[in-house]
Amino acid sequence: MSIAAKQSINSDYDFTVNQVEVPHPVRGGKSGYFMNVRADNDEILGWTSERYGLVNHRDVLGRADEAFEARGIDVTRKVVITEGGAKMRAQYDLSGDMFKAEVPAVGDICAYRLTAQNSFDRSLRVSFALGLVRLICTNGMTTTEKEVDMVKKHSKQLNIADLITDSALDAALAKLKDSVTVYGRLAQTELTEQQGLNILKTLTQGKILSEKLREEIAKIWVNPTHDEDAARNLYNLNNAVTQHVTHEVADTRFEYANRVTTNVLKRFDLASRNPKRLEKLWTPAKEKNVVVTVTE
Repeated sequence: MSIAAKQSINSDYDFTVNQVEVPHPVRGGKSGYFMNVRADNDEILGWTSERYGLVNHRDVLGRADEAFEARGIDVTRKVVITEGGAKMRAQYDLSGDMFKAEVPAVGDICAYRLTAQNSFDRSLRVSFALGLVRLICTNGMTTTEKEVDMVKKHSKQLNIADLITDSALDAALAKLKDSVTVYGRLAQTELTEQQGLNILKTLTQGKILSEKLREEIAKIWVNPTHDEDAARNLYNLNNAVTQHVTHEVADTRFEYANRVTTNVLKRFDLASRNPKRLEKLWTPAKEKNVVVTVTE
């Protein structure tokens, strides 16, 4: 089984990664490159062109747990490990009225989600990713806000005690207050049901959705599970996407699910700001008719 296919939930994060210098393949001696290798099974999880201070997943988790506990914030934690341990995301869903937000123009209530991230393949910075959880259906919702760094960069001098500082947590919480505004714009962008189906087709043509995903999302769009999603607008079309991806895809294909929801929201956000982009989004490309000529 390839590393990319390995995914686990709430397990397989308590391991150590060592940085091993790789010799020059021709001359021998130092090459300037280093491999990040799991100590328990010798899997290579990534490489770098310089030595920097690795942060093990358990240390990020420990510091994040401590930060929320010190603030008296009740959380529910879910740890997602992907690509054989190369990437870790710890989703912290915050409890309490202080950590809820109402989507403008909708009245939908979402809870705050902060995701502590770490990786050994240079794909994820040690950071908080911002997100929301729609309370009526527990759909995971991304935001258009950038991650909040816990440290400036990986370096040789990285001190684990400096991870997840008060300022990093405060900055992430402050940005979450404004993260719902994009969803308000989506809710004000009205569609017909057919335009919604056309948008899904456009996303499929653009390789954002697979054909199978498009079919399943279209079923939810046409027959909403929740009465709150009866209105025809970009917000509820996005809800159809997140509903299917959260509950049917993410637990087995997290990287794919995360990529889909991020890319869809990015395109919906741009369309809600620009009528020409919106029109282009709901106008799928015409499919070419294939003419088969039979010769005798």
